[in-house]
Amino acid sequence: MKLFLNFLLILTICMMLVGTLNAQTYGAKDTSLQELYGDFTPGQSQQLNPLANLAVILPDTKAEEWPAIRAKIYNRVIACFGNGPVDLKPAVNQFKEIERYQSNGFTHIKYSYQIVDDVWTEAVLVLPNIFQDNGKSSAILTVHGTNGKSGKTGSLGAPGGRRAYALELAQRGYITFSPDQLGYGSTINNVSEGELIASLSKKYPDWSYRALKILTLIRAIDVLEQLPFVKKDSYGSMGNSLGGESVLFHAAFDTRVKVSVPSTGVSPAATNVFRLLNREMAFEPVKWKKIAKDGKPPYDLHEIIALCAPRCMLFLNDFNDPYDPDVMAGFKCVYQAMQVYSLLGTPGHISMLIHGDGHDTVDDVREYAYKWFDRYLLKK
Repeated sequence: MKLFLNFLLILTICMMLVGTLNAQTYGAKDTSLQELYGDFTPGQSQQLNPLANLAVILPDTKAEEWPAIRAKIYNRVIACFGNGPVDLKPAVNQFKEIERYQSNGFTHIKYSYQIVDDVWTEAVLVLPNIFQDNGKSSAILTVHGTNGKSGKTGSLGAPGGRRAYALELAQRGYITFSPDQLGYGSTINNVSEGELIASLSKKYPDWSYRALKILTLIRAIDVLEQLPFVKKDSYGSMGNSLGGESVLFHAAFDTRVKVSVPSTGVSPAATNVFRLLNREMAFEPVKWKKIAKDGKPPYDLHEIIALCAPRCMLFLNDFNDPYDPDVMAGFKCVYQAMQVYSLLGTPGHISMLIHGDGHDTVDDVREYAYKWFDRYLLKK
């Protein structure tokens, strides 16, 4: 009897294996599945999605190995940005002062500055009433979120507003610089932001909106580098939502940013693909066409964060964000990048504040962020 039961067990396993093989064979003949899964070939072993396990480095990676690892990540990310007319690097750009005015007790200076070719954008600089160091202060980019024509004014509301970072940081003695991200904000020379992007896309079809947004913030620092009242080598950045994502990517590619606070800006492709796919396809076609084809992101945000090491990064994320429903995925991104900071001997330079106040920054969260700037931009 026992022998007969063993025989039935072996027979059942064999039948299951045959069914599996038949299913794989059937999949190989199904051209629609072939198109859906791209380079997947049934019957051949496949590399697992390398971003499913978010390891940036191995346990035995040495600090001297990091520059080579970083270069590989950097080159992989840059390849997704496409081919543009300029590198994502600092330059001496043109800018001009448009007007000065008083608002909420501070001097505001509106500038127009060049991004690339004949494309310019606007920004508002807020001067503190008392400078930090002999007529100079550290400067912080305060970057708006998805707010249409409001653009830079999203960071310039009355003090006490939940995203009025520019004015509240000016109260602490910082110079703040709030630029319009292309696609938002002011019309330049009677041309809308949307028309500017359309003309650039037509002129440089292999370039990405992601690269253009990063370049906009690089050029913002280029302007600050040329102003006499700005303390050099002492730049920060802060933004919420789209602004949080923007300052994260900018910090990864502009080492002049010493301290950055991205708020609700970590939304990994690997866990938020369905919400991001349509929107991001226009941002980074190379990256998202590959994701649509085989489900494997060529890079994800844990690697972007790692590119920022060892510079100081504070991430503000919330448990109940309708635009990013998996806070644990964002936490994992920061945690994995934290291993690089530890490798480089700077574990205190990366931190995360997780709150329960939604897609925003309430008073105590902003206060925590501002003290992060004080801690790392003002320390001697």
